[in-house]
Amino acid sequence: MPGMETIKTALFEDPFSVYLVLALAAAAIIVLWRTGGRSGGWLAARLLVVAAFAGGVFAIERLVVTDREQIQLALRDIAVSVPAGRIDHAMTYLDEKYRGWGKFKPGVVLAVKLAVAKYQIQEIRLIGKPPIKVAGKLAECKISAIVLYSFEGTPSKYPMAWNVKWIKRQEGWRIEDAETTTNGVP
Repeated sequence: MPGMETIKTALFEDPFSVYLVLALAAAAIIVLWRTGGRSGGWLAARLLVVAAFAGGVFAIERLVVTDREQIQLALRDIAVSVPAGRIDHAMTYLDEKYRGWGKFKPGVVLAVKLAVAKYQIQEIRLIGKPPIKVAGKLAECKISAIVLYSFEGTPSKYPMAWNVKWIKRQEGWRIEDAETTTNGVP
């Protein structure tokens, strides 16, 4: 029997498997209708039930934003904000008690601002969908990215990978620790 995490993922984050089961159920209903001499009303009623289930799954998936999805949205927001020069906005995702790379939040903010100014960062491309492990108010993920930048007029790429630890605060998920790693650099 599938665990709660599998069910939660299937309903709220990636309902493809649920839609596949519903499509198979609809196909089976059509086969039963064609081979059993049942009425069109019988078919319509059962297909309507399948469609209602599909609509319910779609609504749930769109309305519920899971912890994993909130973290993914934060990562995308950071990746877009830094090249756009909105460093202060991107740094709001750092927890006030942050103690990772750069040691303290003010040091990280300064280092990022200097790097953006010096290297003219144009884009941060996140590679794939990072696996995020959530356990209550804590989460961990490994991020791989390619930073596209220009230094003295020469375009370049810089691959990066980070191990990031998150903590859920009242205002949302915040990064409490982040360390670079060479494991998984794209």
